Amino acid sequence: MSGFAGIISVDGAPPDRTLLDRMAAALAFRGPDATHITTQAGAGFCFTFLRTGPAPQSPQQPCSVDSRVWLIGDVRLDGRDDLRRALEQHGASIPSAATDEELILHAYQKWGEQCFPDLIGDYAFALWDSAARRLLCLRDLIGSRLFFYARVGGQVIFSNTLNIIRLAPQVSAELDRHFIGDFLLEGWCPDLARSAFRDIARLPPGYLMSCKEGTVSVRRFTSFPIEDPILLKRSEEYVERFRALLEQAVVDRLPHGPAAIFLSGGLDSTSVAAIAVANAKKRRAPLDLRAFTIDCRELFDDPEPPLASQAARSLEIPIELISGVLFRPCEGWGDPELQTPEPHSDPFLLSGRQLFRHVVRHSRVAWRGYGGDDVLMGQAWPYLLYLFRRARVGTIAMSFGGYFLKYGRVPPLRGGFRARLQRWIGRTAPPLNYPRWIQSRFAEEQDLSQRWNELQQTPSQFEHPLHPRGHAALGSGLWSSILETEEAAWTRVALEIRSPLLDRRVLHYLLRVPPVPWCTEKELLRQTVRGGLPDQIRLRPKTPLVTDPLAAWAECFKWSPFPLPSATLEIESFVNWRELGAPLTRYSASNLWVDLRPVALNHWLRAVSLA
Repeated sequence: MSGFAGIISVDGAPPDRTLLDRMAAALAFRGPDATHITTQAGAGFCFTFLRTGPAPQSPQQPCSVDSRVWLIGDVRLDGRDDLRRALEQHGASIPSAATDEELILHAYQKWGEQCFPDLIGDYAFALWDSAARRLLCLRDLIGSRLFFYARVGGQVIFSNTLNIIRLAPQVSAELDRHFIGDFLLEGWCPDLARSAFRDIARLPPGYLMSCKEGTVSVRRFTSFPIEDPILLKRSEEYVERFRALLEQAVVDRLPHGPAAIFLSGGLDSTSVAAIAVANAKKRRAPLDLRAFTIDCRELFDDPEPPLASQAARSLEIPIELISGVLFRPCEGWGDPELQTPEPHSDPFLLSGRQLFRHVVRHSRVAWRGYGGDDVLMGQAWPYLLYLFRRARVGTIAMSFGGYFLKYGRVPPLRGGFRARLQRWIGRTAPPLNYPRWIQSRFAEEQDLSQRWNELQQTPSQFEHPLHPRGHAALGSGLWSSILETEEAAWTRVALEIRSPLLDRRVLHYLLRVPPVPWCTEKELLRQTVRGGLPDQIRLRPKTPLVTDPLAAWAECFKWSPFPLPSATLEIESFVNWRELGAPLTRYSASNLWVDLRPVALNHWLRAVSLA
């Protein structure tokens, strides 16, 4: 994923060329294929290029089609042909070799901001109108690409890499204390507009930032729509449409040359691999696809490696099993080479980074099976209510009765009844307690006890009538936070992660598919890959991780979080370090991940202070 940064002077002052040179040098890890620095009146940009494909890419940015509006960013569009045809129907002449960046510029030239909601793919980019001196910045709906910005002094500074903005001397190193509070409570910050630093904002997924004459405004420009369900005459049509969409999502994400996939023994990643292999055979095209799987059998009875290996053999693709015990938990947390842009609490950060370094030797692009659970593990109860309120008795009989006749049971309702019953009879697992090691003055300043209660609440209202929890999960920003930790700024590896099941066209369709039977236990996906995967994998129930890996390390290798590192001066304003030892001494799998957050933050603060 290419790197980019820009400096816009509100008063038209020339940009600092030395700062641009430093930014470009610091972005080199993202784009080893080319570096480009450009200055204009009151604006400066730097870009480092990573060639991935499959579509043509602009190796030099910013680029323009009219020498007025310039684009700089990290862009991979889906639906290129549809966009090109729409432009040609409105009189534009667009060559088939047009880059994704040029397609966006042509669309903006033709329709202005009205074209933005129709852009689909993975992107974060800025448009600079040099005549109107207006800056527009966008980030895709899932948040697979990053965008940060700071409005300081008379400048707006932006980049897809947080630490690049911190190179500007006028950007303060002061932390965002709300962000730190959320990190200690939740492990991430659900306020998607914040970063760990007070002066630097994060553009949330699906949002647009506009700046003109120094005035910055942010608004949502796209979201997942709420529409009535698709009603098709033949059940086979649901599978055919889904397969066509998923196949296109996979093909659009094929890189130039070799491809990699993180393969588990579950249905999602193996289905992506099966679709890729089947499509290559259909097109009689070569496919250099290699699978990579973490093997934790030295820790516990891990069923994933054997099942992933079985899937790879059936698909006739090579697979590499990577040991999951090469590094101890929390190893490398104090290493400056492992510094992350924002706080993290991943005890297996070093293992993950080594895995990425291993994969990138084969390919610059790796697929993930992310996104298969949100909608495909749907809820039957909201759908039943939806049909009942519309008096669709026949549909209820066909859907729910047909499911019962096929499986001999009622589809899982997932209406929350079991949880309410368990709460009523007192059999629920004890909730996590508010962390007592949080510094009391910090807690009072940020009202963290109230914030804790807010974060523990399940929303009482959901917008989507058919897939309420799936729709809410897709809009929560959780995927963007997960994808961010696998991004080059965190891993320091120029490996681009692509997730076909998070394709916007696929998700748009799934949100309209009747939950029963298609989104019950991933029935639609299971039918889609019938004949493409061994039934042992295709029909395998959704299976959580057998055991907590931290607990397994403690049991098998006597790992312990002690001794704790010495506390930094900075951590004392957030954490009562003396109170931390007791919960870590009594650690269990349920609380250890929480109680390690202060330790991780302590390491991160030390690294930030030394940077």
